[in-house]
Amino acid sequence: MTSVFGRFCVLLAVVWGAALAGATPVAAHPVVLFTDPALDSAVTEAPTSVTLVFNEAVTVGADAIAVTDMRDKDVPVGRATTAKDGTVVTAPVRGELDRGVYRVTWQATGVDGHGVEGEFRFAVGTAVTGAGTTSGGQSTDWVAAAVRWVLLAGFALALGGLIGERIAATARAENPALPEVRPWSGHGALLGLGASVVAGALHVADIGSLATLWGSGPGRVAVADAVGFAAAFGLLATRHRLWALLPLAVVAAAEGTASHSNVEIPIAGAALTAVHIVVAGLWAGALLHVARATARWRSSRPAVRWVLLSYARMAAWVFAAVVVTGTAMSVLLVPLDAWTTTRYGTTLLVKLALVATAAGLALAGRWALRHHRLRLLGRSVPAESVTLVAVLAVAAALVSTPSPGAEGQELPPPPARGVAVPAGGLAGQVGVNVVASKGQAVVRLYTPRPGNVYGPRQAPEFALSGQLEPPDGPPEPVRFRSCGGGCFVAPVSWRDGDNVLSLRAEASGWRGGTYAALIPWPAEPAGELVERTVRAMKRLDEVTIYEAGTSNAATGLPDPTELTVSGKVFLSNEPYNSGVAPIAAVSTDPSGRTRLLMGFPASGAHAALTLDGLGRVTEETLTGPKHVFKRRFVYPEQD
Repeated sequence: MTSVFGRFCVLLAVVWGAALAGATPVAAHPVVLFTDPALDSAVTEAPTSVTLVFNEAVTVGADAIAVTDMRDKDVPVGRATTAKDGTVVTAPVRGELDRGVYRVTWQATGVDGHGVEGEFRFAVGTAVTGAGTTSGGQSTDWVAAAVRWVLLAGFALALGGLIGERIAATARAENPALPEVRPWSGHGALLGLGASVVAGALHVADIGSLATLWGSGPGRVAVADAVGFAAAFGLLATRHRLWALLPLAVVAAAEGTASHSNVEIPIAGAALTAVHIVVAGLWAGALLHVARATARWRSSRPAVRWVLLSYARMAAWVFAAVVVTGTAMSVLLVPLDAWTTTRYGTTLLVKLALVATAAGLALAGRWALRHHRLRLLGRSVPAESVTLVAVLAVAAALVSTPSPGAEGQELPPPPARGVAVPAGGLAGQVGVNVVASKGQAVVRLYTPRPGNVYGPRQAPEFALSGQLEPPDGPPEPVRFRSCGGGCFVAPVSWRDGDNVLSLRAEASGWRGGTYAALIPWPAEPAGELVERTVRAMKRLDEVTIYEAGTSNAATGLPDPTELTVSGKVFLSNEPYNSGVAPIAAVSTDPSGRTRLLMGFPASGAHAALTLDGLGRVTEETLTGPKHVFKRRFVYPEQD
């Protein structure tokens, strides 16, 4: 977006000259105050429209709002319209929004005739977390992977144990003297139930609301898994044990809906994953039961050979189904160039190597079975079982790793808790916007956009590091995690007093640098102070402003320019001229002066005002994606 800061230097002389000549004040570029869905938010239900609220009237074209997923696939959006005297722009979303992260880009024209544009992100059906130290990276959620491994292992024990029990029963029917090998199906169902409960608890802890269990996709999957495993356990304790296959099928279907494949091809991808889970569970679970049976019956060679031949007949088509479904998902999710360049691709290669090893051991077992080499068979079957357990572990890691197509879909930061304190400045040519709240800091980085504001651009790679200097202790490192392109979040323990957050920001193609944000803690909500300040400034017939601005903090500020205007003319170029700010907090500096801090994250803007006893502005620092302006105000009685 080009805001007041982008063209302000070019228009400054014209604007103030017209004001001094008594002309009608020239309006500033529009500033986005609020968006719906909110900037960097996560929603449990897909929005049916996108709305922007500006601080002043705008005009828009029919295609002013566009929505794309993180793979740059367009989502159908209807005609954009305005309301409330042109300050509200809305466009209906015609397409279906599945789980994932979406980018909204918009264009509008202010009353001054200049085009402005911008973008923001939101997520659908996703927990609000982040990962990585540079924007755009992939990572594996190892806690989720461990829970998923236990769940898949429980599923394999429950399902495979049932089928393995049927296979072993045929041998005992021929030789009733064989000792019974009790299946571990019940243990598997309990294991899966426990993993489901833990997964649900982790999701509730992430979101902070019990309602997320039925109000979000991951929550509903956890509930379906828990119900399925609980029902299976109950049925396994009855005479109708095979009925447990039905709730286990529900578990497989639920896991399919949570898969990467379902994101790529809804419904069909879920079905493909569900089949893959079922056949993989059959292979691993049934083999484990057969291995236990052969170990128990090793003194009866005919029984061992019988049960292994019965399992081998089933294993042939099970293995074929694993290969077919696994290959289909690999082609669907991993482009050729991503096999060795992404974490998902390399993890998938490890899984394929393990599957190939298991297949080799299975072939060795068939050869040994055909040639009556039962001693060799006794070694290959347990080795195959252990390998399949490792396959399940790697499969769980894959489920918990972003797919290559989802690169750049780092999820939005957690919402602010308590009073949010905004700050902003420039680190070289990189704009820095900070929102400090209880227990965390969210930093968004911006760069100037070359060429025409409506022209194409390539997003830079951002990097951020930081250090906190609390008022009563030694400096502490701040460990940021990426929450999207140019967005970073870190846990921070703010101390009472003035906290100095020192940041080093870098962006490819631009000169980075350092910026120090002063975070007063605790701060109070501004309430109506923004509106009262605007009213106080509008009443002024004359104010002298000494202003200096720069687009590169590394070069320092030039000599200030003196301008005398009315309060209304001054406000016409301010992002808070409507008396509203998305984020506003108030604090008192050591000298007792009131500080009004306002943040406009959707526009990358920040305003820090110092007020006198009459509610007038005495100092202002105004920061945007491209420029920073420092102003000193002198009133007639002070001359």
